[in-house]
Amino acid sequence: MAADSKTCSNCGLPKGVGRGNIWHPNGVITARHPPYIRGTLYDVDELNNLVSKLSERMQFDITPLVVEGKRKDGVRFMDSLLGNLKEMGTELPPSIEIYRMVCRFCATWGLGRVEVAEYEEGEKGSLKVEDVYSIPMFSGDSAGTFEAVERKRWDVKWHGDAESVVLELVVSEGEPEMEQRIEQEVEMGIPCLEGGDLEYRLCPECSAPLEISAQFEWDESRACITERDSEKRYILHNTNGIVAVVRSLHEELGEEVEAIITDISRAYARDYYSGIKGDSSIDAELYKFPLRSWGRPTRLLRRRDSRSITIINSYSPTVVAGRLWGLLEAFEERDLALQELREEEGVLDLVLTI
Repeated sequence: MAADSKTCSNCGLPKGVGRGNIWHPNGVITARHPPYIRGTLYDVDELNNLVSKLSERMQFDITPLVVEGKRKDGVRFMDSLLGNLKEMGTELPPSIEIYRMVCRFCATWGLGRVEVAEYEEGEKGSLKVEDVYSIPMFSGDSAGTFEAVERKRWDVKWHGDAESVVLELVVSEGEPEMEQRIEQEVEMGIPCLEGGDLEYRLCPECSAPLEISAQFEWDESRACITERDSEKRYILHNTNGIVAVVRSLHEELGEEVEAIITDISRAYARDYYSGIKGDSSIDAELYKFPLRSWGRPTRLLRRRDSRSITIINSYSPTVVAGRLWGLLEAFEERDLALQELREEEGVLDLVLTI
């Protein structure tokens, strides 16, 4: 997503967040400039919990697929960024300056504090990252950035932990079959329906919805976006990499993997919403979904023995369905059984029974 380092004097967000992105009335955030890549505000704990729990449940380390999915997403994003600069007639700076620019963007998006520690053009490089949101995901982001800039495949290894990690990148041949598959998944993305009737009160200075600054503290100096109510960390990032990872896991491990992802998301959401339900409500939490590009809830029907809800333009049907399931269980303080989960052409229908 687009970014710059200036802070809005009216709402306190980095100006580039509002000026470079659009909150659409259909529940989606996209970049303001072509190719209008979709972005999402992600709960960092939810992302990391999903990766670790899924590896445990499947008895299969999904880290390589996570890295590859994010790498292809990184290539796609950087290709679009560099292409836009060329179309505007801007002469591209040296590669090292492009990497330093992206490091500054990472602080705005909440990904971590990043600096180029070492670099030899076309050969190798290393990044030092403090407070990274996810080591495997950011490793994929970084490899994709280097690949897009230099048109060579880069492999990445790391040592350290999320508090302080060093990524080592080197040019390599790669794995063509895996790359081709995940590249196709990234390009597919998630279908979005146009239209919608959502309206936001926009900041008159930077054009970001004022609800975003009300819900989040956005500290660029610490590369940290914090949800005010829960103090959980969030990031603003592209959507297609997560979509590609889920689809590739489906291909590798079978269709049951999507049900497992939904169940993991359900358990996480139930714990999360149980902790804040005294200060919130189902309607208040559903109102947050489109602001975060999770999708647009259109109706929640409460029947004697069931609950059903429809979401337009969910960023990931499997993850969003789990969050909705856990949300309803937390606020109703009861277990609900999944009767139906159906997603077609941007419409997610979820039916739960009591």
